[in-house]
Order: sequence, then structure tokens, then C-alpha cells
Amino acid sequence: MRSLDTPLLAFIFDSAGFGEWFVLLAVVLIVVGPKKLPGAARKLGQFYNRFRRAAEGFKRQIMDMDAEIDRIAADTLRAADDAFKVEGDEAKAEPAASGPAEPAAPVKEEAT
Repeated sequence: MRSLDTPLLAFIFDSAGFGEWFVLLAVVLIVVGPKKLPGAARKLGQFYNRFRRAAEGFKRQIMDMDAEIDRIAADTLRAADDAFKVEGDEAKAEPAASGPAEPAAPVKEEAT
């Protein structure tokens, strides 16, 4: 059973006072009748449980999708880091030319 600390019950019990609850219960008793009230309450409880389970399942699916997206992003970043490390290792592996490189000869423009 939920405690009154949960947002749902806090909203329900804080939004209506004792008088409103009394009137609501009296109307339900008149409309449904005393003989059918236990059955109606049972049906309402079953509906609420199915709705809550469906909402929890939906929430779990959203959380699983979020975790999957985080995992894919981490794998992508790890692959990119690995690719840059391999690229850097290849550049280090190439032998460096001995001495400073000679500058290129200037290009002569042809007169037309």
C-alpha cells in the first residue's frame, strides 16, 4: 500500500476536504447502491491495478531505451577514441626525415 508521502495520494487528499469526500461517497452510494458497492469498488481496484502496471511497464520501457541510448553513445565515443589513438600511433610509427626539410623551390610564372 502507498504511503501518504507519494504524490498521487498527496494530491488526492490535499485537493479535497472532508466535506467533499463525504458528499462524493454519498453520491456514489446512491448511484451504485449498497448491494453493488463492494463489486464496483473491486472493479475500480482491478482497473487501477491494471492501469498502474501498464504505466510501470511503459516507464520501464522508456528507462530501458534511455539506458540503451547511453550505452550506444558510450560505445560510439569509445570507438572514436580508439580510432584517434590508432591514427596517432601510425603517425608516430612513421620514421621522421633526418634533418630539417628543405623548402620548396619558388614557382616561376610564365609570361604569355
